[in-house]
Amino acid sequence: MKAKRQILGFAAALIVIFTIQGCSLGTQLRTETADPKTITGTYDLLLYGCRYPDDIEHAAFLITPDKAGMVELYVPATSYKVKRGLPAGQAFAEANTHVRCGVRTVEAIRVLRIPDGSGGTLGFEILPRYPATDLGGMDPLNVSYALKDGKITVYITLFPQVERELYRSSSGGGQ
Repeated sequence: MKAKRQILGFAAALIVIFTIQGCSLGTQLRTETADPKTITGTYDLLLYGCRYPDDIEHAAFLITPDKAGMVELYVPATSYKVKRGLPAGQAFAEANTHVRCGVRTVEAIRVLRIPDGSGGTLGFEILPRYPATDLGGMDPLNVSYALKDGKITVYITLFPQVERELYRSSSGGGQ
């Protein structure tokens, strides 16, 4: 009974936090599945993660150069690098290589279109898909976009259950 009450209390707290956060962060933008063949033009490439061989936090973002000033990654500046003005084919190839870095098996990649909030396209998000049996599951990263005052902030975190799994495995399995 006590555990059930704690879980319900935690769930209620999360709802309140996300509601407050949603108001303060701005308008949430929803990505949609994209065909890599539709990626044309020139892009600035933002490469996130790949800090050590067993890292599961890999993501790449192809951002149209004319909208690059609108984008801000809400992560430490040392956790990503930027390559500017790459042709689409080269940017996509480098993004694909980046999200496959490390020792973990990547079964596929996900390509998502990032809206700019006014009906256009800001760019594309490329994420790895791991085997479902991997620690952290197929899609461990939670990437979200918020539009506020003409700026798009990209939030990159591990899903909470993934963080718990990783912590549990690195600390010897205790709870």
